[in-house]
Amino acid sequence: MVITRTREELYKILEEFSKKPGKLALIPTMGNLHDGHLSLIKLAKLKASKTITTIFVNPLQFGKNEDFKKYPRTEKLDIEKLKKEHCDILFIPRSGEEVFSKIKKVNSLNSGNLGSELCGKIRPGHFDGVLTVVNRLFELINPDIAVFGAKDYQQQILIKRMAKSFHPQISLIKAPIIRSKNGVALSSRNNYLSEKELEIAANLFKCLQNSVDSYEKREKLNKILDNANSFLVSKGLMPDYFELRDIELNIISTNNYKGNKVFLGSVTINNTRLIDNIEF
Repeated sequence: MVITRTREELYKILEEFSKKPGKLALIPTMGNLHDGHLSLIKLAKLKASKTITTIFVNPLQFGKNEDFKKYPRTEKLDIEKLKKEHCDILFIPRSGEEVFSKIKKVNSLNSGNLGSELCGKIRPGHFDGVLTVVNRLFELINPDIAVFGAKDYQQQILIKRMAKSFHPQISLIKAPIIRSKNGVALSSRNNYLSEKELEIAANLFKCLQNSVDSYEKREKLNKILDNANSFLVSKGLMPDYFELRDIELNIISTNNYKGNKVFLGSVTINNTRLIDNIEF
C-alpha cells in the first residue's frame, strides 16, 4: 500500500495508477477504522481493481461544541488494517491545507432543505461540511467509483444528489450496515460507550425492527412513532428523532403502504449520539 500525505504525492501516485487497467474505487473515511469501514473496502475491491482510502477528520462537519478534538485518531492501527485488506493507496493528509488550499476560507456547498432535516436539524451546517469535503475529494482523486455506508443514510442520499450535479461520471455504491452481535450498528462513536451502554444502545435497532413489523401490519404511522419514542425513553435512550421516509428521504405525511421506505432514528446516550436505520 502506498501512503500519501501531500497533494503532490497523491497526484503523482494517481498518475502512475492511471496507467494500470481497471477502475479506481474511493472509500472516504475519518479513520478509527472498524469492520464497517473494512466492509466498504471489501465491496470496493469487488467492483474495482484499484482502491484508495482517505483518512481525514474533516473540521468543516463538526459544530462548535462537538467532538472534533476528541474524535478517535488511530493512524497506526488504521494503516495495519488497510494493509491487511490490500488497499492500494492511502491518502492521509498531513494538514487540512493538503485538501483545501486555505482551510479557513473554503467555499462550502449548500446541502439544501434536506441538509437541515433529521440529523441536520440537530447539527446545523454538518452536511454542508460533509458535501464540501466529499466534493473536494472527488475533485482531487476523480475516482470511477465511490463507496459509502448505509448507516449514514441521510449523508449518502445528499452525496448522491451532489454527485449527480457535479460528478455524474462517478458511480456511487451504498454498502450495507455492519452490526455487532447485539444489533448495534458499528460506529467510531461506539468507543465512547461502556459495555452496559452498548447493550442499552441495542434497543435502537430493536425499535426500528418493531416499527417495520408494525408498519407491515398496516398499523397507523402516528401510533407506531409514538410507541417507538416511548420504547426508546423506557430503555434509557433519548430520541433526537424517529421518522419514516421514502427511500429518497421525502417526508411521508399519510399512511402510504406502497413502495420502499426507511425508518430512521437518532438517540443520545451518555452525551453520545447514535444513528441507525432500516430500509424495507
